[in-house]
Amino acid sequence: MKRVAPVAVVLAIVLAAGLLWKCRGGEPESTPTTAGKVATVGSAGHTATHDPRTGKRASIGGTITDDTKRPAAKVRVCAEFWSELLPASSQKDPVCATTDDHGAYRLDNLLAATYRVIAGGKPYRPQQFHPDGDRHRSSFPLLAGEAKSGVDLVMERGGVEVTGVVADISGGPVAHAAVTGSSSRWGTSNAAPPVDTDDAGKFTLWVAEGPVSLSAIADGYAEGTARGRAPGTFEILLTPESILSGTVVDARTQAPVPGATVTVTAGEFSYGTERTDLTDAEGKFRVDGLTPGRYVATARTSAGYGRTEGSTLVGLGQHVDGVVVKLFPAQHLEGRVMIAGAPATVCLEGRLELQDQAHDRYLGGTTDAAGNIHLDGVLPGTYQVDVSCPRFLAREKYDPIVVADKDLTDLTWEVGAGATVRGKVTTKSGEPIAEAPVWAQSTGGAARAKSGWASDKSTRDGSYELDGVRAGAYKLQVSSERGIAPVDGFRITVAEGAKLDKDLVLDDGGKIAGTVVDETGKPVPDVQIRPRALASATFGFNMGDIKSDAAGNFTIEGMRPGDYRVVASLGWMDELRKPGSNDDAKQGESATVKPNATTTVHLVVESRAEAIIGVVVDGDGKPVPDAFLSAARESDAAGARRSDVASTRGWGWGDTDRPVLTATDGTFTVGKLSKGNYTLRAYRKGGGEAVVEHVATGSRTRLEIKKTGSIEGRIRAATSGAPPEIRLAMTDPKSGFSRDESFYMTDGTFAIRDLPAGHFRITASGGDGQKTLEVELANGETKTGVEIVLDVLVELTGRVVERGTTNPVVGMRMMASLAQSGGGMFTFGGMSDDENENISDEAGHFKIKRVPVGMVQITGFPKDFRDSDYAFFRGLKTLERAGNATTIDVGDLSVIKKRVKQGDKIGELGIHFAAQPPDTAPDKRELKISWIDPTGPAAKLDVKLGDVIKSVDGSDVTGANATDAYTLMNAPPGTSLALGLVRGVTVTVVLAAP
Repeated sequence: MKRVAPVAVVLAIVLAAGLLWKCRGGEPESTPTTAGKVATVGSAGHTATHDPRTGKRASIGGTITDDTKRPAAKVRVCAEFWSELLPASSQKDPVCATTDDHGAYRLDNLLAATYRVIAGGKPYRPQQFHPDGDRHRSSFPLLAGEAKSGVDLVMERGGVEVTGVVADISGGPVAHAAVTGSSSRWGTSNAAPPVDTDDAGKFTLWVAEGPVSLSAIADGYAEGTARGRAPGTFEILLTPESILSGTVVDARTQAPVPGATVTVTAGEFSYGTERTDLTDAEGKFRVDGLTPGRYVATARTSAGYGRTEGSTLVGLGQHVDGVVVKLFPAQHLEGRVMIAGAPATVCLEGRLELQDQAHDRYLGGTTDAAGNIHLDGVLPGTYQVDVSCPRFLAREKYDPIVVADKDLTDLTWEVGAGATVRGKVTTKSGEPIAEAPVWAQSTGGAARAKSGWASDKSTRDGSYELDGVRAGAYKLQVSSERGIAPVDGFRITVAEGAKLDKDLVLDDGGKIAGTVVDETGKPVPDVQIRPRALASATFGFNMGDIKSDAAGNFTIEGMRPGDYRVVASLGWMDELRKPGSNDDAKQGESATVKPNATTTVHLVVESRAEAIIGVVVDGDGKPVPDAFLSAARESDAAGARRSDVASTRGWGWGDTDRPVLTATDGTFTVGKLSKGNYTLRAYRKGGGEAVVEHVATGSRTRLEIKKTGSIEGRIRAATSGAPPEIRLAMTDPKSGFSRDESFYMTDGTFAIRDLPAGHFRITASGGDGQKTLEVELANGETKTGVEIVLDVLVELTGRVVERGTTNPVVGMRMMASLAQSGGGMFTFGGMSDDENENISDEAGHFKIKRVPVGMVQITGFPKDFRDSDYAFFRGLKTLERAGNATTIDVGDLSVIKKRVKQGDKIGELGIHFAAQPPDTAPDKRELKISWIDPTGPAAKLDVKLGDVIKSVDGSDVTGANATDAYTLMNAPPGTSLALGLVRGVTVTVVLAAP
């Protein structure tokens, strides 16, 4: 159970997440479309809406045939719909029908909205309707009273069966839940129409073979999900729903505001929880289907914007009412995305994205049925503009939009034809590969040029087509279980407006098949199987799709030939150990994959038959019947942290294990544990948490949830009053607790509630200032009168050069933030710039805007990370503002060249380093040897446990430079490394084969 990710792993996750966002089309905060709205008089400028529920009903009809052109009878057809003019509660259930013996269907009593029609059933793969035969389009508007016909689909055989059960998290089946499924890899497969569970909570669904993501909804519950592979059997756990309701009022008159769109989003790390409602005549809103957590409610009208002051805690099955959202004046923006030509035409699927970097605002919207884009509740600021239109090329840059005190209408943004890249994806033997994601990423080019991206999915005959491609050099990537793309991708150069044909022929892959059992020979089901390549930069995309079945068996298709270590794990880093081993030991088994061959692996892991029992009580000693329990095994590796509270926070409600709830008497049992010591955390709907450490399996424990506290105060700028918007990010490095809160138009006042005791670092920001301070909070303490005066932010300039030279390094994306203990990969500042000035130019120069003064951590990533000769780097600089200076130059920053290229094997050092305490200051980090592999290359050298490495090949790797050590030690087998030790000795280690 190794819980600390190496830098390379975290980088891979970050980059993969960014690539996923680009390929899928990242979703900024959407503002409601106001088509059909008529402005009314009111201090908040709210709007009256035409409710589609009062209009004439519409219908959709068509015919479903199979791939032999015969009618497909008894196929389930469903229409999903959405509209900003409808509350979320009226959109969650699709309208469905079953085809008759002639394959015909009709869906009646439909509201005016945007629709997507999907179909599925035995023995077919799910399909969706593409308007006008354009496979890049999947939705269409339906007008009031319209009888739309010709919505026909052709079903393809080859579907596989998925079965399972939907259950309550506390046990027991959930009957009549709606279950649907779609591909979980790059969104490449059509969604299956929902099916209902029976009285025992069981379901059967037909989907495309391969990775699948299942979701289930039911009355009284929040949505639940499960991931794996089809065919297969699944359990989907549902959490009793929580509800948030309240009122939107005019900030000046306190009058209720009807017709406002209220969006409720998670106020802490979450998988995109977002639900909406429209306020009624009394300004009331109600959002259900929430999981326990903290939430922020944002309200918008054409002339108003507001949000809750901070976040609101909503507990398990709890209905929190009385939330008030104050609406302040804001503006309305509308325009069109136009396709250049003679004459120009309107893009009917355009998207507008706006970003105000100075205020950290990000919002967007899509076209309505007439091709107009409407954004409500836009606050004053200067917004960078990005637009898109499927199959067309946006300009590299658009003029910024300056919003002041007036609405902006009749705006236009033009897109052009761009280039086209097309071809077929085939196996080496020439067979077409369907459903293969193909994506293109620009490489090289001018340092600060806009990156080019395009993606598609191959059709049944293997065809793909990338339209609207910007001229330049590209790398094409393909993901499929039927073949392997080159490690370096397919390289192409696209001329402006060209039509380039490029067939993508994939090499033959191999297969890994095996079993997972415990030391007694009992199968270990439902654990993730992760094949880890021993070569550099062969990052894969199964990402937990592969799990062992009920018999402990697993199969991994489409593996790249090469050497792997196959491990079983419970999550991203929770490796299951071999019986009798510890966390310093190498887990899993080695496997060599060959083309068109199956490699067999047998994994034996320690059993998970242990348990911890106990009780959770409150501060008065009374049992807590609604607490959740989270457990994390404490590593027994030499040099491991002895406190592991942060790991109990996990990934939230996306965790695969069933949550543990206390019973009515506060008792609990945490089961399915391997033998060892654990940290337990209990948390409840009323706020607060309790932690106990070093609890051995088989023992009994008691957790006491203390009363929560709060921190209240006021923020102001150094030379003026309070900024209209303020944000506070707080962390407790020791416990891993974190919270972000935002406040709008509160005259700088803030209140952060429901806090456990701890030593908190609070970073406050607003306008052009930022300030970090530390606050100690006792159990149940209400700390008031915290005054924060913001420091002025500055611009940071410098130059990136190659280590040991003055040669400039081009294309490094630079970021900066305060250097803090416990700082993570996701706390960067200066990540966005409309001119891309934070990317080093041809002379290596860069500029980072809005940087705080003090000790700053400066980080650089290559713009083309996988193709770059250089690694990422991190350094510390102390910034002192002289007088009224607004720019500080830090001079040259050096970066090291990578020592491995894509596909190279990485040698083993045979040394582990002690984990740093979470509150270690960045300039105090060190590489202290905690374990030496007795069979490794360092075993016979003059290195000892407790030695601290101060240099690698002459480069300092202490303090802020500790990250450089991993770049220098990431080298091929046979590489000699000179390790300088603090005690004055230098030893030379030759890296061994992995």
